[in-house]
Amino acid sequence: MKKKTILVTGGLGYLGARLCLFLKSTGFKVVIGSSRKSAKLPKILTGCSLSFIDLNNVKLLNSVCGNVDYVIHLASINAQLSQKNPKLATEINGIGTFNLIQASVSNNVEYFLYFSTAHVYGSPLIGDISEVMLLKPTHPYSISHRLAEDFLLEALASNKIKGDIIRLSNTVGAPLLKENDCWMLFVNDACRQAVVGRRIIINSDPNSERDFIAMSSVHKVVGYFLDNKPDSDFPVYNLGSGDSSSLLKVAQLVARRCEVLYGYFPELIYPMTDDKPSIPLRYNVDKLTNKIKYKPGNSLTSSIDEVLKFCKLEFG
Repeated sequence: MKKKTILVTGGLGYLGARLCLFLKSTGFKVVIGSSRKSAKLPKILTGCSLSFIDLNNVKLLNSVCGNVDYVIHLASINAQLSQKNPKLATEINGIGTFNLIQASVSNNVEYFLYFSTAHVYGSPLIGDISEVMLLKPTHPYSISHRLAEDFLLEALASNKIKGDIIRLSNTVGAPLLKENDCWMLFVNDACRQAVVGRRIIINSDPNSERDFIAMSSVHKVVGYFLDNKPDSDFPVYNLGSGDSSSLLKVAQLVARRCEVLYGYFPELIYPMTDDKPSIPLRYNVDKLTNKIKYKPGNSLTSSIDEVLKFCKLEFG
């Protein structure tokens, strides 16, 4: 059988680069879409091809999508830049996604998988969060992702293309590249602090809860969607572990793993609270697990170990 060609936008980013490596290993012909004209293909991704994409250049998008079977859309500007420039967030994350959808439709792309964010539900994330909840995005980043979702939902409802939307929680795993924009993420930041300064400073409420999922679990779910392209009247799926942990508990796990690997327990520094328990979070993944009969789980030990080892190699 002819290899399927898959375009991964943001394919040199934190999640994208690891995903491209996974897809390459499973037999796909991978086209990495990057918005950086100066980008170079890392040696570890040899065998993939690299294409410049501009989400506001419709002609260029049509050219890139010309020989593509599937699209995984990860490219977006991050929360920090979205806050500074809400107009740019709308243009790239929202309208840019619309342009990519239109190019995919025009070129008969078989399947479009869009990675959105759990933050479309609002902030803070508390209680039982399921796909049927009313969305309350409160930040330019989440607002722009909500806009992108709506553009894709319209295309799917009109049978212009097949596809799905994944609302991702917090991914844990080592980046493929040191330069990846991932060091503000809680676990990665904690691991880097533990290695570089032998301490972990938590600036947020240490009792607040988040849902963390291993990068390897994300890969398995993506593999399922590409293989099966499931039908659904509402093709939106939460992707997380379904079992949240407080920031303090996760920091303690990072510290314990650091002790096992390197022989010291980093000092934990965090603001004192009134011991009033935070409202628990359950990032509900029942729809996904019922669909694919796979429970991602929340075992983060191996993922934290790989981040610590990466930090030791690159920053230690």
